[in-house]
Amino acid sequence: MDPSDFSAAIGTIYNAASGAGTWNEAVARLRALFKASTACFARIGPNLGPDDNISIGGDPDFLRLFIEERSFHSNRQTDAVRAAPVGMVYRDQTLVDDDWLKRSEFWNEWMAPQDMYGGIACKVLDSEHSNWMFDVQRGRGQPAFDASDMDLLKLLAPHLSRAADIKRQIQSTQLAASTLSDVPFGIVLVDASMRIKSMNDRAQTMLDRTGSVLLRKSGRLATASAAKTAALRHLVVNACSRTDDLVTGTGGDLMLLAPGGNSDLSLAISVGPLVGSAEELRFVGPHATVFMRPMSLALPEGTIRQARALFGLSPKEASLAASLASGRTLKQAATDNGILLSTARSYMSSIFRKTGTSQQSHLVALLRNAQTVARPAE
Repeated sequence: MDPSDFSAAIGTIYNAASGAGTWNEAVARLRALFKASTACFARIGPNLGPDDNISIGGDPDFLRLFIEERSFHSNRQTDAVRAAPVGMVYRDQTLVDDDWLKRSEFWNEWMAPQDMYGGIACKVLDSEHSNWMFDVQRGRGQPAFDASDMDLLKLLAPHLSRAADIKRQIQSTQLAASTLSDVPFGIVLVDASMRIKSMNDRAQTMLDRTGSVLLRKSGRLATASAAKTAALRHLVVNACSRTDDLVTGTGGDLMLLAPGGNSDLSLAISVGPLVGSAEELRFVGPHATVFMRPMSLALPEGTIRQARALFGLSPKEASLAASLASGRTLKQAATDNGILLSTARSYMSSIFRKTGTSQQSHLVALLRNAQTVARPAE
């Protein structure tokens, strides 16, 4: 084997893990490296979909039928793969005897029709309910895999496991980041020099608004005021402070008022440390998390819908409560909703009972603080 071919295969594996390449490219490269008729990187477990089996050289129709009709079936072979340790390299006949395999429905309806007459594989990854394996097969007219092929797969197996684990961690991070786009406040991750590393969608919107009191300058977080920028930098540096492996900084809070007292543009800022061990942050260094929330008197989008869902308010009750929370008096709220003041008072009795409040001020505070997920407009 040409060493450059082996190096290229390793490169495609880690490119797939990092997102610089695809798993299809990696599996195709490995298929060529092993001179195999087919190669696949597959998950064994519940709720399989098309993305759970990356197959090169196989028949797409067979793959679709397998996912739709056979993926939920357990058999001796899949049970043996589940029980095998991660990193194990094996032949088809290692986990189950050849006689059973050749008589099995799996071999006769899946493997043989696709010219899979002899394969080697490795267990790549384990999780609570799923297992991942890499498999290469050769056809009836090809020579069987020999000891050198097994040795080659043993060299590749740790890289496949590590790459799969890296990809899983990256996807977990991406999922966590996507959930932050739904919180009703902005989040910006910065390093100790205020350089912006990432932000959620709400923070992006706040920074992009005309007249925003929080800005991006040459990739760094800043404010419209030099004094406030210095104050923000002080909080960020404090939040990034560490002694040995301990987070010693706590950050702090800052109010950024818009010119003319425009509450829609004013922001309440809280800065805190991004917690992680020195080992976890070795290659990125300490970071601070900047949380921002508008000081607008306007209610968050989706307040009426959420009030109904959380407290069981009727549409009229939720609309009246929202009017009060936006700063209207009961008389004004009644007019806004086209009802009599006496009817509004009757509604208030029901609203207090359902929300567990007894005063209008308590109700307003409850509604303004209840929203934990950003909702679309009513």
